[in-house]
Amino acid sequence: MALENAEVLENLRTQLKDVTTQLNTLTETRMRLLGAVEVLEQIEQSKKEDVVPETGTVEVVDNEGGE
Repeated sequence: MALENAEVLENLRTQLKDVTTQLNTLTETRMRLLGAVEVLEQIEQSKKEDVVPETGTVEVVDNEGGE
C-alpha cells in the first residue's frame, strides 16, 4: 500500500512545523544560557579585579618636606 503524495506532503508539513517549534525553543533557551553565562563571567571577573594582593610593605609618602 503506497502513500499518496498529498498524505506524504501533509506528514512533511507537520514534521516541519514540529521541528521549527523545537528549534525556536532551543534558540530561546540558548540565548538565555548565553546571557546567564555572560552575567556570571562578569561577576567572577569583578571579584578578581576587587582583590588587591597584599605585598607586606607599605609605602609612606611625605608631602610636607618642601622639596
